Amino acid sequence: SSVLNILHAEFDGYSEFSDSFAQLVSAGPVGIRQGDALVADTTDTAFAGLPSTSRTRQHRRTVTKLEGSLISEADNENQVVVAIADAMAALNTVYSKCKILHGNINDRAILLQKTTDGIKGVLADFDYASSAGDNVAETPESVLFQSILSLENSGTGRSPLDDAESLFYLACSLGTLGINRADRAEFVAGRRLPISSWNKGVAEDIASIKRFHMSTVGSFDEEIQARMRDGPLRNLALDMYRALFRHLGTFGTRRITNAELEEIRDDDIAAALRVLPVIDGRRDPLVLRLQFVDEIISNLLDILAWHRNRALAALHAGVASTAPEPTTRPSAGPSLKHYRDEVPLAGPSKRPHH
Repeated sequence: SSVLNILHAEFDGYSEFSDSFAQLVSAGPVGIRQGDALVADTTDTAFAGLPSTSRTRQHRRTVTKLEGSLISEADNENQVVVAIADAMAALNTVYSKCKILHGNINDRAILLQKTTDGIKGVLADFDYASSAGDNVAETPESVLFQSILSLENSGTGRSPLDDAESLFYLACSLGTLGINRADRAEFVAGRRLPISSWNKGVAEDIASIKRFHMSTVGSFDEEIQARMRDGPLRNLALDMYRALFRHLGTFGTRRITNAELEEIRDDDIAAALRVLPVIDGRRDPLVLRLQFVDEIISNLLDILAWHRNRALAALHAGVASTAPEPTTRPSAGPSLKHYRDEVPLAGPSKRPHH
């Protein structure tokens, strides 16, 4: 509720911004009646007599205006693409103005709202919001969509890339498992999919699996993209992957040992990696990636705007996004800047074992 108060104080009167996230009506702590007293509902009062919790949490209720339907109620993938693009724009605006990060992007945090022009996405659920640079205090239940560094909670602090990475995982999930219940039941019946491992086990194991899936273009294609249905979300996911994990200033997600550092064929990347702290004998390219946040976010905004315009054009033309799209990229695709598909490191990534 405090985050929504900050947002509405900052954007009051600017409908082009304030309409991008849930509108606060009321909020406050929840009390429990004990005799004649009203006691605040916190972990300390709920578990009185037990060992103290590591972090006291207070039960609060937030009332917001009804903004739209869940993204899982979308009619087709083009609507989902529009919603994801609008969520990315809202995340960027909130970060640019208030230095606040969402922290819990999932399939219930983005709503679909009908407008006079068609449809748009609205960002909701700021329960895990935090300031940029804060460490992760606790991992939300929806680990499926959490970024790798957030899952590992290795002390790097949150950045806008964490929310953007979560949007990417959301696109991958919906493009693989289906956008709604009926769609999902038809597509996933009897299938064992690598993406299902993003939602099983402890956070560190899930992070390790995601690192493997995102380590190279080949790994992403074989494990994730090839198992997505042809359509707008599949194309969007590939472009988001390139922007997030193939930036020219870094590469992939694979941690680098000292021996592997000598094999890197890009002198600038090797020099940048050498100054990173060594953790468990390895250097992390995702930590190096934090030096290029502005470039990556700018690229993502351009990519998502392009896909949004294409999806809106299809919706206005009445084109069903469930029909397969061409397997080749359109010649007038989004402008992909600062990225490479090749990996400047010899040797394949290894599948994690847990």
